[in-house]
Amino acid sequence: MQTRINQISEVTCDLEIEAAAEELAPDFKTALHRQRARTEMKGFRTGKVPVGLVKKIRGEAIAYMLAEEKVQSVFHKEVIEGKQYDVVGRPLLTTLDYEMDGDLRAVIRFGIRPEITLKDLSGEKISRLKREVTDEDVAEHLERIRKSRAALVPVETDEITEDFQVVMDMQRLDEKTGTPVIGEKEEGVTFFVDDKDLHEAIREGVLGRQAGDTFTLELPPDKDDNGPARRYRATVKETKRRDLPDLDDAFAEAATEGKVSDLDEWRGAIRQQLNALWKERTEELLVDRIVDRMMALHDIPIPESAVEMYLDGFVDDLKKRNNGKEPKDFDEQAFRETRRSMAGRHAKWKLLRDAYIEREQLQVTEDDLDAYFDSAAENSDELAPETLRRYYERAGAIDEIRERLMSRKVFARLTDAFEIEDKDPEAFQALLDENASSDSPIVIPA
Repeated sequence: MQTRINQISEVTCDLEIEAAAEELAPDFKTALHRQRARTEMKGFRTGKVPVGLVKKIRGEAIAYMLAEEKVQSVFHKEVIEGKQYDVVGRPLLTTLDYEMDGDLRAVIRFGIRPEITLKDLSGEKISRLKREVTDEDVAEHLERIRKSRAALVPVETDEITEDFQVVMDMQRLDEKTGTPVIGEKEEGVTFFVDDKDLHEAIREGVLGRQAGDTFTLELPPDKDDNGPARRYRATVKETKRRDLPDLDDAFAEAATEGKVSDLDEWRGAIRQQLNALWKERTEELLVDRIVDRMMALHDIPIPESAVEMYLDGFVDDLKKRNNGKEPKDFDEQAFRETRRSMAGRHAKWKLLRDAYIEREQLQVTEDDLDAYFDSAAENSDELAPETLRRYYERAGAIDEIRERLMSRKVFARLTDAFEIEDKDPEAFQALLDENASSDSPIVIPA
């Protein structure tokens, strides 16, 4: 058997395998006899079917299976065990030229980890959102809770205002003739007039009207739609007004199911909750900014095998969400193509992250794991830290915890390495808008 490794690019290699028929013959013969021992056929006892008949019926399939096994074995021995190449991603069998009793030629393409020289991050700036929770934020949160718990009182003669719920029928009209379009009538369309997601044309159309009113409504074309405005005949079928509960201690106790009985205490709890939410959001945005900046600073080639590995993961996740099956009429190739850029970003960040972990000599220790489970169990009266840890170990999920802790270490170290500049929401949003069209360069060699 002859093997040869050709380097196609900085991060891609081909393992070529060639074997003469006489080299494969002994293994093929052994495989045939194994198949014979378990073959059942009318007129013969199990295991007594003539080898020639087994070869005629199952030979091609056995030969192909043998070829795949041989190729995988050679790849493992020559590439994995040889340790000359740092393989990343999923190797791909690009060529398998073999027929029963013939010579074998195969090619396996595999990706290798690129050489990465990490940039000096001193002087590199990262913007971080700085958001203080205000009294207005707390008041708005309380108002949303009041609206969610308001009673809806039917009204028939009052003019519609912002605090109304409206039920409306909408009949599409032909743009040229103004006649109803058959099959395009929506009945019972229900909405609150002050819903921020409500189309502004609908809001303006219903304000000041009453139940029973019919009027013409024009909706402008959707974004990226060059067609004409859509015309509707709208009829207000039903109107209800919110009856908001009083904002007092009794409401605080009812809304929190007795956890607090004082309105000011509830305001303080809401402020803490909002601060925690903004802290979490701020950290998520900072992580995104760090990843984006690291990607922009390092123009590295990405092995196609690594990209394919992430695409495989996307497909597997989709199947898991669909009870382990592909959705009906699923076009996997189209699905993979639409997510190829995303997979490339995942692969690039993984390579950069691994390089950073190696350079900084970061590791998750047993003490780190103990601290994690101590923290996770501190609010539980039922689970001790060691019990929680054994649960994760038995479930085979301890590596997920290690990965989570490693990510915390990576971003903590990177946060210290970058120069962090706090920005108020307006300035931060302007920065996001400015960079919205930019993307980190990703080079994916063949």
